[in-house]
Amino acid sequence: MTVEAAFVLPVFLFAMLLLAYLGQMARCQDNVQWALTRMAREASAEYGATKNRVLLNKAYYSVKLAGYLDSSAMSISLLQSHICEEGDEMDFVADYRIKLPFRLLAKDSFAFRARVHTRAFVGVTERGKEGGNSGEQDVYITETGRVYHTSLACTYLKLSISRLKFNDIGQLRNEGGGKYKPCEKCCKENQPVGKADVWITNFGDRYHIVRSCSGLKRTIKKIKLSEAGSRTPCSKCGE
Repeated sequence: MTVEAAFVLPVFLFAMLLLAYLGQMARCQDNVQWALTRMAREASAEYGATKNRVLLNKAYYSVKLAGYLDSSAMSISLLQSHICEEGDEMDFVADYRIKLPFRLLAKDSFAFRARVHTRAFVGVTERGKEGGNSGEQDVYITETGRVYHTSLACTYLKLSISRLKFNDIGQLRNEGGGKYKPCEKCCKENQPVGKADVWITNFGDRYHIVRSCSGLKRTIKKIKLSEAGSRTPCSKCGE
């Protein structure tokens, strides 16, 4: 029994140490993801408030991310990030390595990646008030919409974007019960196949293969009712 214990005890202790460190690595991944998400949200708000070129600098966000973490044990790189390179899209990619206290499978560290994709806040475009129409009702429109909305909180103005596989498109329906068709802009030259990622909206009737497609963006303008032209009232908030 003494000989068996001499063989088994080191293996048992090594296994327990390995499990404990795997838990520590998982905790480290959660901390990095949390810090990156917080930084991305603040970056979106900062861009909308200032649009300063300094705020588009990866070094600026690297320092900010390190401030949310105890990064003394690892080095985090944001070199693969894309900040407002295509419109107002912010794609933060954090690459980092976690060192092991011992060599495992000829490795002393493992590489990990955390990612957060968001859109820079650009606010709501408003038109200035005209003196003769100061008492006229304000309504809200979108650039391509055919209706006007009396409430900014209308669900038709809230754009909910979901990512899924192209194989599942045929089984899905939008909020109005309609099928999804290919976008005339981003799907004009390329058609998705198999398990390719596509993006849809809750009230839209198109699927998109490019996350930054202009068809997924919604610019809301506040105008006077007299400027609505041929637009008809929204079936929800305009009644």
